[in-house]
Amino acid sequence: MPSTRTGVFVCSCGPNIGERIDIEKIAEEVSTIEGVVLAETHGLLCSPDGKKYLALKITENKLERVVIAACSPREHEVTFMKVCETAGLNPFMMQMANIREQVAWVTPDRESATVKALKLVRGAINRTSRHKPLAKTSIVCNPEVAVIGGGVAGMSAALILADADRMITIIDRSSSLGGYKDNEKLVEYLAERVAGRSEITVISECEPEEIVGFFGNFIIKLGEDSDELRVGSIVLATGCTVDESGRAVAAEGFSEITEMLRISTDENGFPNREHNSLAPVSTLIDGIYVTGCAGGLCSLKETISRSEAVAGTILSSLIPGRQVETEPRTSVISETLCRGCRTCLEVCGYGAISFLEEKLVCTVNSVLCKGCGNCASACPSGAIKAQHFTPDQIRYQMAGLLR
Repeated sequence: MPSTRTGVFVCSCGPNIGERIDIEKIAEEVSTIEGVVLAETHGLLCSPDGKKYLALKITENKLERVVIAACSPREHEVTFMKVCETAGLNPFMMQMANIREQVAWVTPDRESATVKALKLVRGAINRTSRHKPLAKTSIVCNPEVAVIGGGVAGMSAALILADADRMITIIDRSSSLGGYKDNEKLVEYLAERVAGRSEITVISECEPEEIVGFFGNFIIKLGEDSDELRVGSIVLATGCTVDESGRAVAAEGFSEITEMLRISTDENGFPNREHNSLAPVSTLIDGIYVTGCAGGLCSLKETISRSEAVAGTILSSLIPGRQVETEPRTSVISETLCRGCRTCLEVCGYGAISFLEEKLVCTVNSVLCKGCGNCASACPSGAIKAQHFTPDQIRYQMAGLLR
């Protein structure tokens, strides 16, 4: 294993880890591993004092790698990555070993738990020796908005956004705006207002064929003869219908849209929300919102309220000039190894991979890639490498675990 200046920090997490694992023994054991120049314990690394302590130790000892044995990376990986950045260390040179959820909370015997935790920490140390710095990049948010559905809900949201000088495109499968004509006077009034707004473009008799991207950078393909529509947020305002049993269900064709967007839905086809009470118009995908009956049967008053909520949420988050950080842990395809089988295109859920006809190979759009790794695991020729999850890194980590 290459010699590196690695620092190991074992967190007690109050009583959560310290009472069930001998963290002092772990620090003592790993201090003898080649490349480890510092191995210490701490009561609560995620606390303000703990973060200051960690940053200071990184700087004082000129650490090149950091291993943190603590809780789940899902809870505090971002926290410790920010500390590394503050201390001048590339955040991708840090690796966490989850010795709380994976050991302390599930292994009652203290001695067995300590042995298991030590293996996880050794694996993390091995892995960091193969880490390489990754660069963070960002793109500017596109402040434009697409509204799918031109009924009362869609027009209401579009008009509010237009009042804030946002450019809006309404996409509707019908030949005219309005949807169901239950409120003809209101529909006529809203349609006239929409027609009079230069900020709003209406595309009729059309449905999205493909939607890829993420918050601030969605790309909507409307057809072979149409240009791509680029927006920062998408509003779903397609309405709902009532089936034979009298149950309200999502409108026809809505399932195709939710599949394009990778949005989970309930049993009736309506999108699941970020939080039913705190974020009732936000889906689980950042930048995609639901208004009107696209979210379930609702009254006219509720439709207007939902559209106002959607518009307000977009205006407060999709700010012109805002920078959105792209995912550094993207996949990379070797043109030499790629056979052009296009298996990766089938498993990519973000539309980040395309086929180059002139070279007969596939390539990754690093802006759209979210680093899920599906393509790397599916590639039959081994041409795809998921950065920060390379076979080399995984092999070294497994070697430490099995020692």
